[in-house]
Amino acid sequence: MTAHSDRERRRPGKAASAVEAAFDQTAALLIAMTGPELRISAVNEAWRRFFGRSDFIGIPVREAIPEAAGQQLFEVLDRVYSTGEPESGHEWRIQVNRGAGATEDTFIDFALLPVRSAGGQVTGIVGAGLDVTARLRARRAGQLPAGAQAHYLAASDVVASLQAALLPTALPVLPQASIAARYLVAGLDQAAGGDWFDAVPLADGLVALTVGDVVGHGVAAAAAMAQLRAIINELLVAEPDLWKVLSRADAFAARTPGLRSATLALAVLDPASGALRYTTCGHPAPLVASSTGHVRFLDRTGNGPLGTGSVPALAAARLAPGDVLLLYSDGLIERPGRTLDASAAELAAVAAGAVTNRVLTAGAAPMPAERVCQLTVELLTRTGYADDVTALAAERLGVPIAPLHLTLPCEVPSLTIVRRALDDWLARLSPLADDRDAVHMAVVEVVTNAIEHAYPPDQTGAVEFDLGLRTDGRLECLVTDYGRWHPPDPAAVDRGNGLMVARHMVDELRISHPADAPDAAAGAAGTIVTLMHQLSRPATLASDTSAEPASFPVAPEFGVDAELDGPGARVRVRGAIDISTADEFLRRLLAACRGGTLPITVDLRGVTQLASAGVSALFELARQLASHRRDLRLVASADDVAGSVLELVGLRYSVSPLPSASP
Repeated sequence: MTAHSDRERRRPGKAASAVEAAFDQTAALLIAMTGPELRISAVNEAWRRFFGRSDFIGIPVREAIPEAAGQQLFEVLDRVYSTGEPESGHEWRIQVNRGAGATEDTFIDFALLPVRSAGGQVTGIVGAGLDVTARLRARRAGQLPAGAQAHYLAASDVVASLQAALLPTALPVLPQASIAARYLVAGLDQAAGGDWFDAVPLADGLVALTVGDVVGHGVAAAAAMAQLRAIINELLVAEPDLWKVLSRADAFAARTPGLRSATLALAVLDPASGALRYTTCGHPAPLVASSTGHVRFLDRTGNGPLGTGSVPALAAARLAPGDVLLLYSDGLIERPGRTLDASAAELAAVAAGAVTNRVLTAGAAPMPAERVCQLTVELLTRTGYADDVTALAAERLGVPIAPLHLTLPCEVPSLTIVRRALDDWLARLSPLADDRDAVHMAVVEVVTNAIEHAYPPDQTGAVEFDLGLRTDGRLECLVTDYGRWHPPDPAAVDRGNGLMVARHMVDELRISHPADAPDAAAGAAGTIVTLMHQLSRPATLASDTSAEPASFPVAPEFGVDAELDGPGARVRVRGAIDISTADEFLRRLLAACRGGTLPITVDLRGVTQLASAGVSALFELARQLASHRRDLRLVASADDVAGSVLELVGLRYSVSPLPSASP
């Protein structure tokens, strides 16, 4: 390089141009902001591509990206500007408007650095970020076992796993209260602590909500937590006087060294009236967020932790329809670099945004209680947390979950109407997948039984379907017909499976004949089949803030894919096999095996429901194949719907997957 060219390179204009080019071509998202308003002075091409627009320069960052409000991004910027200390974030979930208005979850790593004047005064901020969405999703896909339906991500730490095993993974589903919970285990450099939560239905439609914290960490704290949780649950169910419950729990803690100084927030809510009685035994005050976004902290009751000699004290409050009550552990507000007052203010702001669905709205949970738990834990722990974090929320519903009543002709198309109505009704409750599937299968079997057997072939009649949720969270379903009861024929191996399957799926099944005496014999006019099942909703137990609540999957459409495989046939089935699809199911199978003249392998791993009509079809297929001395091979998973039913009715199956078809 010549001296002349070296001088050219060192000229200020050339240097500035080189820096500008490097800034603009950097793959990271870069932004520069100046002044207390953090007015944007520069962004690079990666930033403009990320947002799908370029109109940023000269605009305060709050005005340039208004949709980021409430996501703790502006709060971090304000801290960097006011304190002069850099901050960073790892895999933060954000939602911003990108290009044509599309909003979706994006995960970023970022670093923010203060810019100082010659005198050391902070004059602005520069930031750099990376979109790590693809990396995070790939990691999640690799971590989750195939086919798993986990409701939480287990912590890698053994003590954290023990803690998770001792906490409830399900919450009650009630007709006038929506309950959600989220537990975040302490960071991997800490042993899990003694945080716990619970929600217990009580007599007269009441529900008890508890969040507690046992002193210490590790196995001892987890064991003590389990003791205290079990004792308080038993006391709440057996003793209607809340003051006596507290007194006895306090006495037990005083006698048990591991429970002394345990803190507790306990609230008993009447969802029908909104009446609330609560106590804060050395615990942070509960928060109430209204449907309009108004937030208030309830008064603390003034009594100290359990086992310290403090006299139990109770206070009263009232929740309006749409109010969300939040109980939480101190790990949510005791965070590095925050005063308790500042943390409480942040908690109130995030809760208000969550209830009104103003923050991270794309794909947000439909229930305000779920959003409050998810977002308070996720957003407030982004800058670090040193202890377990627990959030338990309950929304008082303005209108109870309405019962469902249908009167339909006793014919096959009515089953489709019942199924759709049942799906819509359950979707409002967001129950555990196991509960939803069990109720769905039992209902289909009972309604099918009425359609097939209630009336003679030449007689029409009605079937009534009633569905409701009791105050204790038990689903009650009645299927009524006005025909005559015919006991199943024990000699028919492939028939009479419907009621057996239904009885196996739910907590209780009763058959009655109200037209006659309570002990009416078989043949009485009119039959009511009553199904009872306790519904639960998943709680989220996690080892990182990115855990998501369980989703409500969409069932696939029924379908049968068949192909020849050497000397035989193989078939893959998906969707529900019930009375409305069983005939097509059998026709397609018989066509694939040429009426039973070819051996056939039937893969049922994609089946979401195998009703008794589908079982009968499989028995018929087996008979056709046996008459031609051909083999039937069924493939299912031991832990899925089809495998459970096949096991129940005595049809053998294999868990070996089908080989891929030859090209």
